[in-house]
Amino acid sequence: MEVKSVEEYMERIRVLDALEQQAMGLSRMLTTYTDRLQERLEQRVEIEVASEDVVLSSIKSLEAAIDGSVEQKQQLIEKCQQLNSEMQGLQSISQRVQEIKQLLDVMEYAKRKS
Repeated sequence: MEVKSVEEYMERIRVLDALEQQAMGLSRMLTTYTDRLQERLEQRVEIEVASEDVVLSSIKSLEAAIDGSVEQKQQLIEKCQQLNSEMQGLQSISQRVQEIKQLLDVMEYAKRKS
């Protein structure tokens, strides 16, 4: 391409300079947007890590509560079995008392008849 005059040559240089300035401006804007995007992504990662920490802490607390509940239920079952065992002895004593009472009633009835 042949330049016809110095004025055309200078005009083309100005156009190229303007294009270079625009390209640099676009490059700065792209860098700014990229930096902002990176900051937002880092913030999101921090939030997600904190969220995971909360979830893990909640799970551990729930696990401890469940373990405590299971242990209490096991203790309650053991206590019920112990009470059941002790009640068996009381039932036996209760039956003996009833038998003695019946014998006393029979003896009293026999005494009245004689």
